[in-house]
Amino acid sequence: MTMLALGHAYTIAELLPHGPGFTLLDSLLDYGHEHASCSIDIGPQTPFFEAGRGVPNWVGIEYMAQAIGVYAGIVRRQAGQHIEIGLLLGTRRYRCEQAWFTPGSRLVVRADQLVRDAASGVAAFRCQLHDGERELAQAEIKAFQPDNVRAYLQSLAEGAL
Repeated sequence: MTMLALGHAYTIAELLPHGPGFTLLDSLLDYGHEHASCSIDIGPQTPFFEAGRGVPNWVGIEYMAQAIGVYAGIVRRQAGQHIEIGLLLGTRRYRCEQAWFTPGSRLVVRADQLVRDAASGVAAFRCQLHDGERELAQAEIKAFQPDNVRAYLQSLAEGAL
């Protein structure tokens, strides 16, 4: 189990290295030793919003991935490390109950870390997306976070040459 200092207030911008327009989550609701929960208010200001429909359900995978990134950001920040991007390795069993996340909805996405291999940086998460008490989507996601993503990507590029 990852031991975190609980009760600190963070903004999403403090925890994700994404620039403006790429951050899809609105706020951190809570976090624990193995999870993070965030919210998204669906409206015209929401990226991928289509008038009269809302946000397509496939964006739910990115909501989940960013919630994982928020959790990883908390872990790295509390360890005194620089916030790095992570890489989504795969999604299993993404199931969504509706085709669109509807305008006016307040979604809550929760990412629970199931297992993490510290040596490789690979972790598995169970993710859920709710609108109130109703579960709209769920998936299992595997993610990878190297200590230095730029050096990792450079090594891949050099190995391909």
